[in-house]
Amino acid sequence: MIEYLRNNQQFIVLLLLWWLAGMFGGPLVYLIVPATIFLIWRTGHYQLIFLGFLFILILSDSLQPGMGFAKTIKNLNILLIAGIFLASGNYFRPFNQLWKLYVPYFLVAIFCLMYAGPNLNTGIQKTLSYILLFLAVPNYISAIYKERGEAFLKDMFYFLLSIVVIGILIRFYNAEIAFSHGGRMRGIFGNPNGLGIFLILTFLFFSVTNHLHPEMYSKNEKLFIYAILFYSVYKTGSRSALLAIVFYLAFIRVYKVSPFLGFIAFLSSILGYELFLQNYATLIRALGLETVFRLDTLEEGSGRLIAWTFAWENIQQSMFLGKGISYDEYLMRSNFDYLSKQGHEGGVHNTYLIMWLNTGLIGLLGFLRGLLLTFIRAGKNTPIAFPVMFAVMFSINFEPWLAASLNPFTILFLSIATVLTGDAFEEQWNRVKSTSTPLSGHVENENGGENGTSLPGLDVHGDKPGNLKDSWV
Repeated sequence: MIEYLRNNQQFIVLLLLWWLAGMFGGPLVYLIVPATIFLIWRTGHYQLIFLGFLFILILSDSLQPGMGFAKTIKNLNILLIAGIFLASGNYFRPFNQLWKLYVPYFLVAIFCLMYAGPNLNTGIQKTLSYILLFLAVPNYISAIYKERGEAFLKDMFYFLLSIVVIGILIRFYNAEIAFSHGGRMRGIFGNPNGLGIFLILTFLFFSVTNHLHPEMYSKNEKLFIYAILFYSVYKTGSRSALLAIVFYLAFIRVYKVSPFLGFIAFLSSILGYELFLQNYATLIRALGLETVFRLDTLEEGSGRLIAWTFAWENIQQSMFLGKGISYDEYLMRSNFDYLSKQGHEGGVHNTYLIMWLNTGLIGLLGFLRGLLLTFIRAGKNTPIAFPVMFAVMFSINFEPWLAASLNPFTILFLSIATVLTGDAFEEQWNRVKSTSTPLSGHVENENGGENGTSLPGLDVHGDKPGNLKDSWV
């Protein structure tokens, strides 16, 4: 990680410039960010453009004073990202086709805007940004990988890990920034659950890219990565983050035996989770895990059941077609006083219900079709594809992130999906399949020694630093 920071000093200076301009420069930030993006584009450093966009999305999740600029400028940023993609066709060819799997959902979402009413302007903007994100991100990931190979994937992962480490270290500067909700760690994110989602997706990105390039990380690097990620998951107190990662690791082991058994295990886990909810208090107290699972808030349901019940009541008023993307936000804001008296302040906290509200059952099925086809295609490259899907589907059952575009989570989901399915990665996936035992992610030595895995399919050896040596100025 230190090597990554040393080799990307100019990128770090760029991000600091953006942050300082946003904090203290007032409206100048709306000139500085586009101007530097244009400069970087003219020098052909698309990796900096993409990771810079991700950085702005991460800042936009923060609730700290002075970070409000990121919430505004990200709307301009997605237009710049998409515009550069459209204007640089030669760099991105052949185009990634992942977005086509979600066209039915996009069409339904556009049609539902007819019923958006007072939420029409917001609905149009968010529908457009959602489509542009699904169009642009897979093409950036594929094109940059074709240019830089595994070095790009390692750079991107260490950028993600740096965000996590900063969130840990910031406690020594100001604990009120790093912690909230009764001492739960949130890092630089708006709340602990936001950091939890980020950790899930960072862990999945690490696992997927580590399977793709088993020689990318040394043993010491992996130990450091595991320590940081698992420590952070524990400190967030996010139950959904902990269980999503545990389920992912468990499903990998099951899929090693049989994909069919893996699917059965996934269905069983859903039934098992319902059984757990009915007996959670007794089980948690018996295991002595009251603190880890925050039993006091679990017994209260954290307000989610109130939001889910309210969402379902409104879904039944228009079962098959909704009122456009972001209608859920309008609905919850309009009924804030009522919901607050019931004991809930916030959103719906369930991606499925949000999509059902916004685009109806037809839209929800259209999106799930795209999601399933994505991972069916990914399953042809690697057997870890469906465990990734299950982890994502579990997470979005408790959080709304995949129903929105301009957050730091949907972009990571699309990055992972692109690595799993993109044509640019197919040759390397075939190479891994031809040289690796199932789900080992690498060729083990005869004695299963230093090359063996300490976590399912994640442990590898070798060290190929991902440097960005060329200057962009």
